[in-house]
Amino acid sequence: MFTPEFRRKVCVHEAGHAVVYALGGEVIRGLAVAPVGCESWTFSTYSGVVSQDLWGICELDSSGLCTNYLQWEDEKFRYRGNRDEYNSSHRSLLVLLGATRGRKAVANLKRLVRLRVCGGLAGPIAEAHFENSEFDVWEVEGWREPTSDVEVAEGLSQLLPFRCEFEHACDVTCETLRRPEIWSRVLALADVLERRGRLGEDEIAEYLPKVDIKWPPSPAVMWQRQSAAVQ
Repeated sequence: MFTPEFRRKVCVHEAGHAVVYALGGEVIRGLAVAPVGCESWTFSTYSGVVSQDLWGICELDSSGLCTNYLQWEDEKFRYRGNRDEYNSSHRSLLVLLGATRGRKAVANLKRLVRLRVCGGLAGPIAEAHFENSEFDVWEVEGWREPTSDVEVAEGLSQLLPFRCEFEHACDVTCETLRRPEIWSRVLALADVLERRGRLGEDEIAEYLPKVDIKWPPSPAVMWQRQSAAVQ
């Protein structure tokens, strides 16, 4: 049953998604959380999509832009121990854009994919931060289902150029959510979501951070910063 304590944690989870997505420039259409005491919840988003088997939701303006590229492996491959990943046509998408639209378009798309990875991880990371525990993406029970935030984020990270993209996204998101000015927004947004149960785009706006068009940084940018600091 959906207890007040668990509902509070879900509110922090969804607020974490919203604040981190918004930091990178995503438009948040709405937030919602199930009522206390329910055993199941069916929710209709602002775009008309009906969702089930969720306790809360953070609806983005372009929710399918990246996740439509994700194709899970057949179950028989999963049991062999292979990771879920994009097929070759999706992996070649960035190369195709580079040939037809130039380097700037490719860089923008990579940043958007990286933002989706960080934003997806922000929910479970915010939960861990709320509970004063360290977030270990490899040992978080319940996050390895194919449609979970962590598994989808890991799948999306495979579109990006560096092997360390997933671990990098975890580090960047953890560091960002620890910033006092960011974490205070997460808690404030979670408070109002807990009271009202559902928030629209206009109601959310005052709790979101100013957009940083260079966030999240790529692993290459972080390496350059570290190298400059050493010199």
